[in-house]
Amino acid sequence: MSLYREVGGGVRRFVIVAGAALVVGLVAGLVLGRVSKGEPSLADKLAQTRDRYQKVPDALELLRIEYPQAVHGNRVVARTEYGAAKADVERALSALHSVASDLRALGPQRVDLAERQLADLSRLVAQPAPPEQVLNQAAKVRETLSGIPLGR
Repeated sequence: MSLYREVGGGVRRFVIVAGAALVVGLVAGLVLGRVSKGEPSLADKLAQTRDRYQKVPDALELLRIEYPQAVHGNRVVARTEYGAAKADVERALSALHSVASDLRALGPQRVDLAERQLADLSRLVAQPAPPEQVLNQAAKVRETLSGIPLGR
């Protein structure tokens, strides 16, 4: 039996234990970092909703410009502008649909009314209806949605 131990065994064991502790520490830090990451604040959520909502009035504003250039009376006189006006209404419908569930928390009756008004606007543009009628309907949608308190 030998009275001497090998010197290298303790150093190697220390390096292995230190490496394992480092890996465990890194994994624990990543897990704790993910867990402690908070939910967005109400202000952040409202700002996101406001940004998504803004696409609705933006599309209606473009419709206000393009539709009168496209239609005179009940007749399409500029196909390109008419196509753009129809796309504006579709963009407004899509934008409202994407944010409707969030807006319902703030004004459910107004959102339901705005959806019906936008559907009517879509039918008017598809006919095509006189510009005055389309612009009046678009104004109704804007007015209805303006009553939803999104803050600023």
